[in-house]
Amino acid sequence: MSTRNEIIKHLETEIAALESRVDGQNILLTSLREQLKAHETATVDERRSQVFRRAAIDMFPNHGPEQREFSNYSLVTKDIGDALVALGGRLDHKFAEIKALNEITVRVNSGMFFDEVLDHVFEDFDKLIPFDRIGVALIEESESGKTLVRARWNRAKYGKTYLNGGYAAVLRGSTLETIAETREPRIINDLEAYLKDHPKSGSSRLIRKEGILSSLTCPLVANDKVIGFIFFSSVEAGTYVDQHVEMYAQIAGELALTLEKSRAYEDLFLRNEFIKKVFGQYVTNEVAEAALKSDGPLVLGGERRVVTVLMADLRGFTPMSEVLAPEEVVDALNMFLGTMTAIIMKYGGSVDNFIGDALMAVFGVPMAKDDDAERAVACAIEMQMAMAEVNGRVNDRGLPPLAMGIGLSTGEVVAGNIGSEMRLKYSVIGATVNLAARIESLAASGQIFASDATHRAVKDTVKSAGHLSVQLKGLSEPVPVHEITGIGGRYNLTKDATA
Repeated sequence: MSTRNEIIKHLETEIAALESRVDGQNILLTSLREQLKAHETATVDERRSQVFRRAAIDMFPNHGPEQREFSNYSLVTKDIGDALVALGGRLDHKFAEIKALNEITVRVNSGMFFDEVLDHVFEDFDKLIPFDRIGVALIEESESGKTLVRARWNRAKYGKTYLNGGYAAVLRGSTLETIAETREPRIINDLEAYLKDHPKSGSSRLIRKEGILSSLTCPLVANDKVIGFIFFSSVEAGTYVDQHVEMYAQIAGELALTLEKSRAYEDLFLRNEFIKKVFGQYVTNEVAEAALKSDGPLVLGGERRVVTVLMADLRGFTPMSEVLAPEEVVDALNMFLGTMTAIIMKYGGSVDNFIGDALMAVFGVPMAKDDDAERAVACAIEMQMAMAEVNGRVNDRGLPPLAMGIGLSTGEVVAGNIGSEMRLKYSVIGATVNLAARIESLAASGQIFASDATHRAVKDTVKSAGHLSVQLKGLSEPVPVHEITGIGGRYNLTKDATA
């Protein structure tokens, strides 16, 4: 991009040319020098500039503010008036260009995705370069090893376009190869004549079919490598001149780098979205996000965390599966697990594991929240309430009804990557997990049992049917277990007594 100093230097040259024709003490010329100096020091008074230019126009009413060369005039008075008006207009135009270039650069750089950046280009570039259509093609390598130029984006001010995304041509031997090698833009102001000389140009035929008569083709160079081309096209003949090439050159590097960055960002975003979509079928979005944000490779190990573990298991499903066809078993199991998983995700839990007709969910990893236990209890209640819907669908298939027991336990676990370097699994282990499994084994069909720690965490809102102390395998002391029937507060859920 031209610097302010370069523009000022150019304007000083024009003033010097004017000084050779008029008295150097001329008051208007003196004022002009002052105005230029103000521009040079960035202290210009725009109101004074406007008054000054209007005064010059009033003094020479028969000579409007056309952009004229000073040397075209023979009379000194006309030279002064026209030169002042012309130079005032040039000052306005040059600084308007600087402002437009800065605005375009900011707008273009604000785009994150490839198409978003180019939409900014389309909306803003007509301040600098005339066009009815803009297209972008990128250079890529085909599977066969050929270098292709593939249309990646286009947008037009008119209706249907024919040269659209996906169109590709071999770079070698084409006129675009010359542009890539020289890195110099190309102007075609008569596309009809160009087609007669290049009848094999499929892209030119398509663009001509859209009504295009002029084009400005510019290389996109990022990190000293030509990555593609941008095409400005017009339905008028003779549209483009060297001035448009100069204007493009002032922003070309930044535009190419921005497009390259946005393309890389988009590729990474789409890749991560795909991974998250696949990964999210096994864990919550939070776990997927945490893995994707990891700065390095996933490693074995974990950290101590306080969580609430939920264990759920179907009652009587194993004997039932022995008399059903395998397809019926899988169908019923998928309906049950699918419904329960959706509810667990709704309450922000992470499905840790499916174990046959049982599942394990965890609340508190990878992100711990103050209401982990409360959400786990509300989730368990809604899971039991949803069994009526599950059995409705099971009944439609002629299968026997299903029933579920749930166990909840809150406490410290080790959470992290468990397994081997070849296969990792994000999970939790510890006494809290074992306790949840043992409590779940006590729950009959439709019941929800919770440990004392879980009950204490939600004591202000929980509804229960009492508690009992039970001796669990592997534990030396009896363990208090509470039967949960509902929860108040923001959830206000009550389990059906017949569930």
